[in-house]
Amino acid sequence: MPQANFDNQQFVCNDPRHQELAQQIYKRGLELVEEKKHAENLLYNISEAVLAVNGEYKLRLVNKTAEDLLQITSQQAEGKNLGDLLKLTNADGEELTPKDYCFRPNGVSLQSVVFNSTKGVRYFKLQSTNIKNPQGEGECIITLTDITQEKMLEKSKDEFISITSHELRTPMTIIKSYLWMLGNPKYGQLTEKQLDCLAKAQGGVERMLDMINDTLSASRIDQNALQLKVEELDIRSTLEGIVQDFSLKAKEKGLQFSCDIEESCQCVYADRDKLQELLVNLLGNSIKFTPSGWIKLTVERTKDGFVRFTVRDSGKGIDKEDIKRLFHKFGRIDNSYQTIAESGGTGLGLYIVKNLVENMGGAVGVESEGLDKGSTFWFTLPEEYYKVPQNLREKALTSLAPVLEASVSTICPV
Repeated sequence: MPQANFDNQQFVCNDPRHQELAQQIYKRGLELVEEKKHAENLLYNISEAVLAVNGEYKLRLVNKTAEDLLQITSQQAEGKNLGDLLKLTNADGEELTPKDYCFRPNGVSLQSVVFNSTKGVRYFKLQSTNIKNPQGEGECIITLTDITQEKMLEKSKDEFISITSHELRTPMTIIKSYLWMLGNPKYGQLTEKQLDCLAKAQGGVERMLDMINDTLSASRIDQNALQLKVEELDIRSTLEGIVQDFSLKAKEKGLQFSCDIEESCQCVYADRDKLQELLVNLLGNSIKFTPSGWIKLTVERTKDGFVRFTVRDSGKGIDKEDIKRLFHKFGRIDNSYQTIAESGGTGLGLYIVKNLVENMGGAVGVESEGLDKGSTFWFTLPEEYYKVPQNLREKALTSLAPVLEASVSTICPV
């Protein structure tokens, strides 16, 4: 049977249905090409820097903003290692590698990363997302949002608050000294009415100084400028002065005050001044919000190598809905202007307590059954050296130098 010769022959389909289908396919193909170009245009010109890497951290895609950031074209960047081009650090100056933020479960969101470019230091918010490309291969999309201007404004605000607070504290301290001199009989006798006015003025100055000190502490925390000197402290000697002071304050208000330190509690690792500040803050709040009844300070060991300090009182208590607002900046739960006027304060006290405790390696919490049912505030601090945060261990170790030296010379005599 002879075979047909199909070489150089054209077959034309005259079926109108086939021609219409071909036209529709062609038209849809053009639409897809246009949509692809539009999507690429949007991605290329978006204000955030967008980069895509494969499983080996090789760059697959770089948009226009990322090109400007890295000072490289997308053609030059393709196939290059992400870590070689994008050198990031966190707020503490520690280097971030692509493994720290790429291909992590559920992606990553870093609120502030630092990039040292030729134009100077720049701050970014970094977000990463894991996807699958059309070939089924894993890719990571990194988005960098420039927050340099916001960071500079925030820094200027913090510096302004810090400088202003320092400048305010000096004249307030002078006023406090002169008020003390006025109340001293050595400089002349005052009438009962004058003494009453003087006492109110002194109370106002004390409140103002407390507010200034709280503002300064919060500013240092926000600027990561908190300085801590952690050392091994004897609990009883550290608390002795505080217990005496608050016993007198409680007595003046007609409250019962007690302190119970567990016999096995001997030492704690903390900054002495900051530990005292924590207790003064919590005990001061208890006295302020306990019109009658009792206040109790207990110190006990936990099973996980920490010491727990607990301040309980029979005071006004806290509504369970309000508990979540505590330990935040300006986290006041006052229900009226009258309460605010009576209690005073900035709403920064518990925010400072939380940050001090956590920076020293502990935890903080609060419990209350509701209004008029009292409250319990507690915090923990390390009892064991190896529970101290790594960045503070060197300082903590210096206080143990004589003990360690004696131990070493016993084991390895010179």
